Amino acid sequence: MSKQNRVGRPKGTSNQSHPAAAARLSRCPKCQSTERGPYTRTTKQAHAGVDPDGHPYTHVVRRWTRCLACGQSRIDRTYENRTGGLQKKNT
Repeated sequence: MSKQNRVGRPKGTSNQSHPAAAARLSRCPKCQSTERGPYTRTTKQAHAGVDPDGHPYTHVVRRWTRCLACGQSRIDRTYENRTGGLQKKNT
């Protein structure tokens, strides 16, 4: 194999460190279990504000699911800050 066909990271380069992000699991309001079924429906709403943790958000996302432990239906609400970083602009 010639040197031009080698793949992978060059020798001597170090691994990149990636920052870790903590995510909060949704809990059943009835039994406090974090086990849930698949999401069956999703609604996205453009609405700006500050979430309960004090972080700004631009969208509210609601996802319908069911608790696997007790069968209680619930809506998981998450707050997302979509700044459009990787979205293409139509120009």
